[in-house]
Amino acid sequence: MNTIQRFESQAALFASRPSRLTLLGQPEIGTDAPLVTVNVWRNHGFESLVPLAAPYFSFGGGRAEFRISDYDDILTFTEHRPADAELLWLDSSRITLPFADWCTWLEGRIRVLRAATTAPILLATWCADPKNGAVLQTLSDSIPAVYFADLAAACSDAKVPLLDKRSSGLTGSPLSNAAQVILARKLACHWLPGALRPPIKAVALDLDNTLHAGVLGEDGIDGVQLTPGHAALQRYIKSLQKRGIFIALVSRNERPDVEALFAQRPDYPLRWDDFSAIEVSWGDKAAAITRITQTLRIAPDAVLFVDDNPGELASVTRQHPQTHTVYAPPEANQTLQAIHFYPGLWRWKVESDDTKRIADLQAGAEREALAKSITDPAEYFRSLQVTLLYRHDPVEQLTRLADLCHKTNQFNLALRRLNQSDLAQRLGGSNACVTSVQLTDRLSDSGVIAVIVAERRGAQLVVEELCVSCRAMGRNLEDSIILPALRGMPIFVGCQEVIFRVEHGPRNQPALNWLAQLLELKAPPDPGHHLIPAQRLIDFIPAAGVTLTQA
Repeated sequence: MNTIQRFESQAALFASRPSRLTLLGQPEIGTDAPLVTVNVWRNHGFESLVPLAAPYFSFGGGRAEFRISDYDDILTFTEHRPADAELLWLDSSRITLPFADWCTWLEGRIRVLRAATTAPILLATWCADPKNGAVLQTLSDSIPAVYFADLAAACSDAKVPLLDKRSSGLTGSPLSNAAQVILARKLACHWLPGALRPPIKAVALDLDNTLHAGVLGEDGIDGVQLTPGHAALQRYIKSLQKRGIFIALVSRNERPDVEALFAQRPDYPLRWDDFSAIEVSWGDKAAAITRITQTLRIAPDAVLFVDDNPGELASVTRQHPQTHTVYAPPEANQTLQAIHFYPGLWRWKVESDDTKRIADLQAGAEREALAKSITDPAEYFRSLQVTLLYRHDPVEQLTRLADLCHKTNQFNLALRRLNQSDLAQRLGGSNACVTSVQLTDRLSDSGVIAVIVAERRGAQLVVEELCVSCRAMGRNLEDSIILPALRGMPIFVGCQEVIFRVEHGPRNQPALNWLAQLLELKAPPDPGHHLIPAQRLIDFIPAAGVTLTQA
């Protein structure tokens, strides 16, 4: 599926009720696209969803291989093979046990699967009594990296019937034809990407004929139209902020005109201050995307760019191949749907730390201004009242720590991408430790900004995972974040050496540069293991003016 085919396919893929025949006729992506493997453990038909989901994976630039088990009501997990994800595809109407007894049995089977793999597990089923959905949600939340995909809720949101017994003879499933289409899209666009893909952190939008109908420079402030569809799109974009997603504006216009537009159009749901980054000029939009990523301190592949001009989208894609793109047609409701279902934008859960991201960025400008006026680092940190809080084995932060491992690209030394299950195995282990670091100052609470995972091997402390959020980068606090965290681990006591595990990735140069400085190397360290004497950590003196505390 090439760029033009992607844009042309949007109307069919993201219609409120996609057509089965249209989906089956969509072009396929090349075989060199990234592949995810999914083990499907089921007691009803899944095969009919595979071709329906394929065009959505193609739209997102990937492919999926579903390894479908035999029909198995008792979930024996025979011939289990490693996979990127595990899907429990269960027809709850086949269950003869009382619901409470079934939940007990189901939890036992999920824990058996959990013990066999650390891959994310999706429990996809429904409850005859909607109130019981909360019970399955609680069950899923009690086991690391287990997610409840409520098939009934997804169909209710899409206003399609979940069940149609007439189709079961053909498909081996009681799911209605309409439900199969909706669930295939939900699986490919939300559920699997939400568990597997690095998240999109910002949506950058064009203005003219994207956020409104018309051209500001030609139609004027009162002439551009906020259609009902564009109003709904703006409200949806504004809601992304509550999920911690940055909003950016990229427009070819005169900046004073655009600023006046948002000031003089109270009917616009979006306001000027809602944008975390604004690029309004007649310059190249790819260059504008570059500046936006620098302002937001994120990588280009964490940005979804939306524009009504295919040429602009193609130009940005040429210069930033990893940047995600959506075409904005005249029908704004289609733009909304394409953004809503774009793989990587949807989250299984929004953590409180996610919502702190935008306020923290806004405080960054004030910090930079303060840094220019106060040249003494210690006085600068004292004036900000910078505090670092270290927590060892914080079970209650498991979701946030897994998010950091999953999301962090730049300051990620080992690129292990440990998930909730991986971290849960290490939390509280006698020879392992997971440490989080929270950063606050008088301007904002940046939340948990670092996770460090280490194991004790004889007299050595081996750092298996080291991730620092981009929120903390550029504050000259890296040593004070990492080194006290390591020496404060209970398993550090008595260590003679500290070993850092290193991998090279496309964007983790900041982490490599930090370690090179620590090791006093002239070039980034090679992939592998690198050690320093433990005494270096014992002798380390944190940055003056910074308060360090242990929870």
